[in-house]
Amino acid sequence: MSFSKETFACKRAFILIFFSAFFIVFGNNLYAQIPTEVPDLPIDPNALKGASPSELQDILRDNNNPQKKAGDDIHKSLIDLQNKNVIAKDSTQKDDFKKQLYSPDAVYGSDLFKSNQITELSELSTPPLDYPIGVGDHIVVSLWGGADFEQDYIVARDGSIFPQGLGKITVQGLTFDNARKIIFDRFKKVIPPSTNISVTLGQPRSIVVQTSGEVENPGPQVVSAFTNALNVVALSGGLTKFGNMRNILISRNGRIIDSIDVYKYLTTGDYGKHLYLENNDFVIVPFYDKQVLASGQFRRPMFYQLKKNEGMSALLRYTGGFATEAYQSGGVIIRNVNEKQTIKNVNFNAIGLKANGNVIDEPLYDGDVIVVNPINAGLNNKVIVKGEVAYPNVYEIRKGDRLFDVINRAGGITPNSYVDRAYVYKGAGDSTNLRSDKIVVSLADLNKNINSSYNIPIEPNDVIEVFNRNQFADKQYVTIEGEVRKPGKFQRFGDMSLKDLLYFANGLKPSAEFGQIAVSSIVNIDSSQRGMKPTQTVIKTYSIKTNLELDSVTENVKLKPYDQVFVRKNPTFHLQENVKIEGQIKYPGTYSKLNNDERLSSFIERAGGLKENSNTDGAVLYRLHDDAAEGNPLAKKPATTYLKDSSGKVIDSNLSDATEPISIDLDKALKNKNSKYDMVLKEGDIIYIPETNPVVTIKGAVQSELKIYFDKEHNKLGYYIDKAGGFGIRPWRKRIFVTYANGRSKRTHNFGFIHFYPRVDAGSTVTVPLKPEGKNLGEVASQALVTTFPLVLVYLLTRL
Repeated sequence: MSFSKETFACKRAFILIFFSAFFIVFGNNLYAQIPTEVPDLPIDPNALKGASPSELQDILRDNNNPQKKAGDDIHKSLIDLQNKNVIAKDSTQKDDFKKQLYSPDAVYGSDLFKSNQITELSELSTPPLDYPIGVGDHIVVSLWGGADFEQDYIVARDGSIFPQGLGKITVQGLTFDNARKIIFDRFKKVIPPSTNISVTLGQPRSIVVQTSGEVENPGPQVVSAFTNALNVVALSGGLTKFGNMRNILISRNGRIIDSIDVYKYLTTGDYGKHLYLENNDFVIVPFYDKQVLASGQFRRPMFYQLKKNEGMSALLRYTGGFATEAYQSGGVIIRNVNEKQTIKNVNFNAIGLKANGNVIDEPLYDGDVIVVNPINAGLNNKVIVKGEVAYPNVYEIRKGDRLFDVINRAGGITPNSYVDRAYVYKGAGDSTNLRSDKIVVSLADLNKNINSSYNIPIEPNDVIEVFNRNQFADKQYVTIEGEVRKPGKFQRFGDMSLKDLLYFANGLKPSAEFGQIAVSSIVNIDSSQRGMKPTQTVIKTYSIKTNLELDSVTENVKLKPYDQVFVRKNPTFHLQENVKIEGQIKYPGTYSKLNNDERLSSFIERAGGLKENSNTDGAVLYRLHDDAAEGNPLAKKPATTYLKDSSGKVIDSNLSDATEPISIDLDKALKNKNSKYDMVLKEGDIIYIPETNPVVTIKGAVQSELKIYFDKEHNKLGYYIDKAGGFGIRPWRKRIFVTYANGRSKRTHNFGFIHFYPRVDAGSTVTVPLKPEGKNLGEVASQALVTTFPLVLVYLLTRL
């Protein structure tokens, strides 16, 4: 038979791994049990007095281990292998432990073996006193005081330690507590009286424990002798989904010697007597007996494993009982019977009670799903009080409660309560009640006559509504507008006078006309409400002084409901009206109007005249929109785009979007004063005179859009089109227009196929629009010729 190189390499690797594992497992016991023949020399106690630590180390050395042997390295390898095993298991389980220990999708207790909550007993600093000493254990003896000494003794194969000069001390099979006492007594005989002795357990021995059954990784596990069965299961990767946590078995020499119930450990902290594992013990995990699902209003809803004789009472212990919202009397068990799913209703309130001398329990079977639904939301012992009471709210309904009791519990009625009529809606507080009766009651006898027929019984979920007497009456207002500091609508009170309203409006503005205060009143209101007469409006005018002093007539003016007061403006009173001049002017800034008819040329002269580089053709007037000028607050919103001149320079960042540009002819205004070009300026106007812009912009359907300096000798449009490389694709020549520096535009005039283009000035923008796609006249003529030529040719041939 021939083998490939790959097959031979695999077999060689397998043989190396097998023999390595063999020596690791059995090497410790092998070397620990090799006796070393060293003569047992008696020790003279006087020889220990004054001995140095190195001398004591030589005198009391371990005759079972006179020098470091290969066995020490093998023992250390076993411990390293065990630690690596723990680390490897833990690293693979770290992500699993991120999920909750009590996840609804998990089986209660299963994640215990995947967590770091099980203490690794080999790491305990103090060994249990009942720990049985065995071959391979390290016992450390320390002396201090009269003599300083420390020695690590290894229990040999014959079950003893062998301190030189003291003879063999047999410790195998003894508990650590008993072995410590024997060693203490033996050393006490040969050391000085003032010397202190400490006997501790060093590195515990390593053992091999087999795992089988429903564990993730069955097989041998190298563990510390401190380790219990739960540690071994955890090191084997935990249980499979079929593993029985209620009966983990421990077998020794083919006989079951103990079992562990994980649920007992989780609920009480006790997993039975502590049984120390020995070499070649077996930890066996059988199949679970039955597994059920606790769903719904349990404190810990999840899957649970139960023993054969356990039922609902045991499940409640493991789940922690019912949640506070559980509907216990309406429990449901879903069960598979004869290949069909059935449902069973159970009153879980009866679980644990006695009946006929027996404690009531409900048997459960494998696969059962126990469902506990929540109770219906909403209060059942409530009454709702709303409306005009001192403290409208939801209140407890008590036995024997009547209407007046509940009203007083809500703090009673208020001065504004309408006591002649209130409503009680029976059962309206229950959202599931689609119909409720309304009972009309009176609260006039509240606190007077508890025997009133209106003091009706109140039941759970009733709603009591008390009205406010003001809600049945319209609020009465008076209005003041015009030249007052605080115009608006004010609530009218009894005997309210005109003078009162003027004070509420914070008095008159300086611009008010004191002899022109008009009061508009409605008369015949009562008659109109009864349908007898229509209402009429009466307007009266009153005079008043600046200090709000009234004459004898005005003093007695009382305002009626819905009166409207108008304070007129004095036509001769004007505050300063300002105009702003910006740009290329000698003294730019804000100027107040000298009179209502002051014109543009006057402001230019007052501002010192134009600068040499001013561009009068580009001068622009910015004026508020009509609605903004009239004081509409919605029109005066902050600027979102700044106003710019033809060169792109920002004119005034404070201008609002309510401002609009108006084109002016400044040259004609200055040459022809008081003419139509010399406009009368208004409050808020802004005159902007830009700097001369020597650039002409050409854009649109040209070969190359560009900006070029204006040539005074060339103001023809064609000159600048040529500078842009000529027309581009589909130029719309008869639609060419020029926009000048002042914002005005001029279009092309056309006479048949002849185009008269506008002139170009400095700062102008020439725009050549793109002609829409379509057929021109030449294309139409060509197509017509192609279409008709064959017909003409046929006609001529037939005539020949």
